Amino acid sequence: MKDQFMRIAMARLRGVYPFKPQRRAVAAKMWVRFVNKKSDNQPCWQAEEEELNKRMNIIGQNGNTGEHYEESH
Repeated sequence: MKDQFMRIAMARLRGVYPFKPQRRAVAAKMWVRFVNKKSDNQPCWQAEEEELNKRMNIIGQNGNTGEHYEESH
């Protein structure tokens, strides 16, 4: 995936940065931002999924009669 990303980035940056080492540096920085952005998004849905799985385990243990909820007064 990185090779393909770098190849596309290098091609798109050719008009802006005429020197290959400069293009490579900018493309590498773009790759780092892309990877960081993807890694920032993962914990959010993982935390939500973990919370939902925890709730489903409680429901599975007690059945679907509402016994797993605390009674309100």
